[in-house]
Amino acid sequence: MNEVELMRVRIALVMVAVLLMAPTASAHGANTFAFIMRNNSVQPDEASVQQNDTLIFYNVVDRNRTLTFSTEGKNGTIDWECETGPSNSTTTDDECRVWLDPEYYNPTILEIQIFNNGTLWHIVNVTVLLDNHTENGPPAGGFTLPGGGQEPSESSDEIELENIFLVGAIISFVVAACIWVMRNNVREDSNNIAKEEEEV
Repeated sequence: MNEVELMRVRIALVMVAVLLMAPTASAHGANTFAFIMRNNSVQPDEASVQQNDTLIFYNVVDRNRTLTFSTEGKNGTIDWECETGPSNSTTTDDECRVWLDPEYYNPTILEIQIFNNGTLWHIVNVTVLLDNHTENGPPAGGFTLPGGGQEPSESSDEIELENIFLVGAIISFVVAACIWVMRNNVREDSNNIAKEEEEV
């Protein structure tokens, strides 16, 4: 293995070590859920979605339809209303969209009413689920142990000190790895120079 290949391997190992130490996060993106309003049916006529998703209703018939819904506790007040035009492939007049903003829409079941010529035609039930991105961790007061004892919770000063030590350890490891790579390169360079001088 020549010097360049050895250096590449060392750099790759350092990069892998850094990536393994990096924290990870996961979440889902906002999704779009489509409903198709046909002559005699809506497909699907019920769905489960999460907060932050968008619902789109496509009207594929040659007449207008009006969609409405109310959330819990509004005493019949309409929260959302949209009218679709007749089916038209050149515009978006034949569709209605609603974004389930987590600030306004709590987990609930929405009854979306679809009216055809002013008469209730169909009801679509949409279950809105909580969009939860919290990490699982210990409860705020600590765990309750068998026998009624409670695990002591750490103070914020202790946690902050632990984080400082952890960051210091990671930085020390990275610095040590860089020094090790540089020292080995200097040794190899001096060995190669000595070999070249012997050959001459």
